[in-house]
Amino acid sequence: MSKPALGAGNVEIELDGETVVLRPSLMAAQAISRQSGGISSAVRAVGNYDFDVIVSVVALGLGATGQDAKSIPEKVWRTGLTDLVGPISTYLTIIANGGRPMSGGEEAADPQKSA
Repeated sequence: MSKPALGAGNVEIELDGETVVLRPSLMAAQAISRQSGGISSAVRAVGNYDFDVIVSVVALGLGATGQDAKSIPEKVWRTGLTDLVGPISTYLTIIANGGRPMSGGEEAADPQKSA
């Protein structure tokens, strides 16, 4: 088996003029699922421009805590939901696939097991 590409499931977003990376993790997947009633419900909420769900997914994907987490709603507001819906939906699909992109091939290898 070939070595997985490091960070293959990561998703870059532009947040308030800064490029940041949402990283899939088991903790993020569990929290998103619990808060939203499942990953598919989170995808629907994001598609419906649910501000709170989008903020939560961004914060969890960034692993933001403390003051960093408190700044996320303002950054999401200044960015605009329309620019975030696409990449956050992609991130949620990756989370649902165990942190791997759906494209197949080497990119689909599990980035969490990279050495």
